[in-house]
Amino acid sequence: MIDNMNISAFLIGVSTAFFSIFALHILFWHKRRSRFQTVVGVIMAIWALWNVKDIIITFPSMYREDVLNWILIIDGWSAITYTIFVFEVTMPGWTTFKRLLLLAIPFSAFTLAYLIWPIPRVIIAYVAFLWCYAWTIVIIGYVKMRQYLNYVRSNYSNIENIDVSWLRPVFGFVIVSQLAWLFTSLYAHILTDIIYYSSVILLWLIVLHYSWNFHPIVPDADAGLGNDGFDDASAGKAVQQSPLPVGGVEQLMESERLYLNKNLTLNDLAKAMGTNRTYVSNYLGTVLGQTFYDYVNQLRIEKMSIPMMQEHPEFKLEYVASESGFSSISTFRRAFVKLTGQTPSQFGKEQLLPENTEGWEVNA
Repeated sequence: MIDNMNISAFLIGVSTAFFSIFALHILFWHKRRSRFQTVVGVIMAIWALWNVKDIIITFPSMYREDVLNWILIIDGWSAITYTIFVFEVTMPGWTTFKRLLLLAIPFSAFTLAYLIWPIPRVIIAYVAFLWCYAWTIVIIGYVKMRQYLNYVRSNYSNIENIDVSWLRPVFGFVIVSQLAWLFTSLYAHILTDIIYYSSVILLWLIVLHYSWNFHPIVPDADAGLGNDGFDDASAGKAVQQSPLPVGGVEQLMESERLYLNKNLTLNDLAKAMGTNRTYVSNYLGTVLGQTFYDYVNQLRIEKMSIPMMQEHPEFKLEYVASESGFSSISTFRRAFVKLTGQTPSQFGKEQLLPENTEGWEVNA
């Protein structure tokens, strides 16, 4: 038992240090932080405090059912931090004081209920509520993530720091960590402690890795979007539109080579066309059957990347990607595979003639 308590204390210490270090770095050393980064820093600080309280169960005679139940009650409040994070990613600016109060109502009710009636039925009901709550947030978050992705892909050609597709594995790890927490709370054992603390640290490491340079997009006032999410499908429905001339968008994009602009947006293209972005977006969707993001990347590859790689197979892929208008080599690779069915390095090697390969280098 003493060995188990020592291991638990070590795990709690490691977890506390992890959240404390990142909280301090984000909130105090990272001076030029965004609202989203501030939210992440506050969440890290809250998790550090939550982990500190777990130290109490490592003291002699404190590993009791009543203490463990109260820790479970308090731990359940951490679900609010998951909610804030997911909604701040998919609906920037969602968190307000009023919404935090509303979120706290059911947790306050269960806490008060257990304070008045400290019986197992309250704990069981609380655990059931937390499980339903977690799944509700995951489902809502996934739907909002899809809406957000549709919005950015319909309006931006460079989504390097605004893409939220990384939330998919995060949702999976949330479920794993919540399951580990549930088993740790109901069936206290050193093995479940190890799984729980390891999964939580791994979850937030993934979150920090992908969200470190993430800058959520706040929809423009004229985008036809609500305050609670991205619903681009309804944009412009209230306005009677005249169809754009067939081929007009393609002609302008190719003649002006607008696709070489790394940060080209749908709004930029609409201004160049002398119209609004709803017209252009509808044209891309109905006539070309593509999002703005896919359309621009296709032009970059067809009009610039492939000809360059055919004429100069000795060029490095980083150079080809940059000259073609891509902001990163990873985005270039994904777009190239999607369009051609092969990686840029595979395509590049096919362009190398045996007698001309000496001294040439193509990076994967």
